[in-house]
Amino acid sequence: YQRLNDRENAKSYFLKIINKYPEHLQAKLNYSIILKLENKIKEAETLLTKIIDQEPNYIQAINNLANLKKDKRDYKNAASLYEKALSINKDVPIIHFNLATCFANLRRKKEALYHANEVIRLEPKLTNADKLISDLTNYKNDKTDHIEIMEEKLDSGILSEDQKIILYYALGKAYEDKSTYDKSFKFYKLANTNARLGIEYDFNEEEKLFELIKEIFSKKNDSIFNKKIPKQDKKFIFICGMPRSGTTLLEQIVSSHKDVMSLGETDYLLEITEKIFDLKNLEIIKNKLFEKKDNFYNEYMTLLSEIQDKKNTFSDKSLLNYKLIGFIYTCFQNAKIIVLKRKYEDNFLSIYKNYLPNKKLNWSFDEDEIYKNYKLFHEYLKFWKMIFPNSFIEVDYEDLVTNNKEVTKSILKYCELEWDENCLKYYEQNQSPIATASFNQANKPIYKSSINSFKNFSKFFVKKKP
Repeated sequence: YQRLNDRENAKSYFLKIINKYPEHLQAKLNYSIILKLENKIKEAETLLTKIIDQEPNYIQAINNLANLKKDKRDYKNAASLYEKALSINKDVPIIHFNLATCFANLRRKKEALYHANEVIRLEPKLTNADKLISDLTNYKNDKTDHIEIMEEKLDSGILSEDQKIILYYALGKAYEDKSTYDKSFKFYKLANTNARLGIEYDFNEEEKLFELIKEIFSKKNDSIFNKKIPKQDKKFIFICGMPRSGTTLLEQIVSSHKDVMSLGETDYLLEITEKIFDLKNLEIIKNKLFEKKDNFYNEYMTLLSEIQDKKNTFSDKSLLNYKLIGFIYTCFQNAKIIVLKRKYEDNFLSIYKNYLPNKKLNWSFDEDEIYKNYKLFHEYLKFWKMIFPNSFIEVDYEDLVTNNKEVTKSILKYCELEWDENCLKYYEQNQSPIATASFNQANKPIYKSSINSFKNFSKFFVKKKP
């Protein structure tokens, strides 16, 4: 039943086993998996902890508990659990990989590389480890033979198409580091072409959502938006924009402030609204969204319920929140919204050469679809400026990088935060974990080499005007 995705029957039988045979650990483990699928994370954690108390060397339960911690961005405790699992059996490649990703997100590069190399030694087909090594390595002066190892794997005949796609991205990045742009583009092209083949995506759905949002926020609905918001205890700084536009960098700068805690990339607001948008009927959607003015805020706070922090200001870097600016502006008290923008060619290239396996970014593997979504992003901004003229500020990535101190000062002023020198030393001060494709860049001081990076690849693409 579990394999058939029939959760109710699966739960019923697992519970019967657990009640009749309390020592049956496999039934408890399977039941914890169902709890996780139902988003009952606390219950799943409690059950897994009890299993480990019952059998301290049950490696699968330890790994699953670590996965729950990792999903919550509690990388420190997740890493400790993975290390415990490896002390029981040091030859499990997926646990080495999970630990490597934790260390990468915790900015512990040396340990991340060690465990990623252990994965390759134990299971060469787990090419995600090669990709992680590629992300963390500058091949310009690299003395290892990792490029040769990856190319030999491609020719070995042992890899599936999905495993090859990951290697294509890794090799594209490696050859770009070496300024061998023809070879780099060859691999990026292979990666994107093959990744796109296995994906269903229809840009019309993006346009339909935009039309629905425009209808909800038409001027006819002024009475909905003028309802008073009850007092809210927490203040949020929402940072959004296109993927690879500098949002991670900005979030690291802002959350280095002494009064701000980073939530990372939550996607919670999208989760809340998507369920409501599925109701189809426009009037029902409006009522659900605005029946109580603080519903949106309260639902968001429920999803953040496990965060215990003395700070009252939080940064949330969720890219696609630019679609929801009107909801944030009308339902959150004192929310600050910052939208990052980046020059089209550089933004396009950075999306094209990074593997973004997120269903919401299924358009990121095709040049035309990236272009259409970039244009739609600007249509959203134009619409929100018309409806709520002062609801957000825009920051150009190029200005942030070339004029960092002045731009940071203006952002902090907008966020009603005092000046804090830590924001300029984010790469030293900020220890909040980074769970995006940008974790390597965000560990470094500001650098300008990403501006006009498209020029190295311009001959391979048809020039488009944004």
